[in-house]
Amino acid sequence: MYEKDGEKRELTIAEVIGFLMIGLLLNAIGNGLTVATNMGSAPWTAAAANLSNVTTLPIDVFLFSFGLFAALAVVIILRHFDAGRFFRNLAFVFIFSVVIGATARGFKTIGVGELNYWLRLLLDIFGITMIGMGISVTQRLAKFIHPLDDLTNVTRFKYFHGNVVVAQTLNFAIPMTISLVVWLVTGKLVAINIGTFFSFFCQGMVISRADHFLIPHLKHRSSL
Repeated sequence: MYEKDGEKRELTIAEVIGFLMIGLLLNAIGNGLTVATNMGSAPWTAAAANLSNVTTLPIDVFLFSFGLFAALAVVIILRHFDAGRFFRNLAFVFIFSVVIGATARGFKTIGVGELNYWLRLLLDIFGITMIGMGISVTQRLAKFIHPLDDLTNVTRFKYFHGNVVVAQTLNFAIPMTISLVVWLVTGKLVAINIGTFFSFFCQGMVISRADHFLIPHLKHRSSL
């Protein structure tokens, strides 16, 4: 929804496409930076990396599986199967993975991974902040969104009175637990670093702030 001067209206097709591109670009560049700096992936990516490391299955398998489970969880929570929403969101997972791969390779090519520790850490935190900003835009748009972000959006308004900090933290508690269990069982841990903990503790706050200050006229839809 687009709200200005107290009046709400549906977005035009051009606005949907434009805002979607902004959200995807922020998210893709942010994720590409976190991968290239190797200073800590977001919790779900880290969990997939740890499961991949101990099973030798490609990380893409787990990333897609997480997206599928999240999409199914949304159906269960809402007690309604919206085929368009379900398959659009799964398509987002595929497109999202391709774009992130391209941006990560681009940042590695220009030498981001070879920068000094502190500069890589700053870029990693900046990347995670960009991810939160991108999520804020796609959640408010609610047209084409990663299933995990859709799950956060749904639980945010259905159970936590719109509090995205609580919803996002609980969402991230699942992959953090997965990585912890992998470490306890195998003694091995990968893709966990300062950036992972920054994402766990702060990304909800980033999304909350972006909701108010990034494209402020773009509002959450009244219906889940």
